[in-house]
Amino acid sequence: MHREDELLFAYNYPFSSEAKRIIEQESEYAQEKQHIFLGLAKARVEEAINSGGIKYQKIKYGKLDNLIGYAYARLLVSVIGNHGFVRKYAAAEAQRCREALGSDSIENSVKVANALGINIDENENYFVVKFDLFIRLSSGKPGMHLTNFRLNKGFVFLDRQHLPLLLETAVEKEILKGLPIKISEIPKNILSFAKDIELPPLPEKIWKATGSVSWIEVLLSTPIPDVRHRVVNLILAPYLVNVKGLTEDAAFKIISDYIDKCKELDPNTLINESYIKYQCRYAKRRGLKPLSLRKAKDILGEFLKIDDMDGEKK
Repeated sequence: MHREDELLFAYNYPFSSEAKRIIEQESEYAQEKQHIFLGLAKARVEEAINSGGIKYQKIKYGKLDNLIGYAYARLLVSVIGNHGFVRKYAAAEAQRCREALGSDSIENSVKVANALGINIDENENYFVVKFDLFIRLSSGKPGMHLTNFRLNKGFVFLDRQHLPLLLETAVEKEILKGLPIKISEIPKNILSFAKDIELPPLPEKIWKATGSVSWIEVLLSTPIPDVRHRVVNLILAPYLVNVKGLTEDAAFKIISDYIDKCKELDPNTLINESYIKYQCRYAKRRGLKPLSLRKAKDILGEFLKIDDMDGEKK
């Protein structure tokens, strides 16, 4: 039997070493009731990808079953074979952990931070983190602008409300470790079960190019859930300033509007105004040209159907 406090911590934070230990200890139970856990895992993956989040619930019973369901969910989301969906799943799991942290004890909050390799000190009613660490983990998060927090000698002071938001980014990276799991390492019955997962359709827009770069105009009308950093610096910024001849400000506005639409598919991104302005300025100064359609396929083929097209073939 597992101690209740250990099981609760593992249920709240299934990426933790405590959770992994319990899952390993329950391997026979997990195999015996696999059909049940696969059902829980399927619901978890569908909720994450279709709804964009996994609701955290305080439960009295079923913590172990939900924990094992998490382990199977990692297998199922790997079978899907779509990097964007994997990222969306990890973000949803991280959001769930953030909600758990919001109502957990200070002791456990510090324990989670330490497990993620984040050094946090307590100072009266505040958590104290290094300035560079805060910048790395808070980038792009609403309400986490540096101007909202007290600074002192290279440290940032966070209140209880904001610590979970800061840790969410680190949790997501931790959950992404090892994902997707190699198909060769996943049992065949799980491969078959994954076929029944209900997922949102990928964009079906086909690029009908009539010129060597006209496909980029179609891209600008087609939001994508991932690889947006590379799309901005390798495609959009060079195209708008050096092919269309727009000013840096005009290009910035178009790219910003496009990224806002992309956030409706997946709000998790580190792209901010500074990044977009820098890429437009850099592309202009260097005279960069956008990727060819052939090379862009390697980046975007997972998110858009681009096999059938006219125009550039090389």
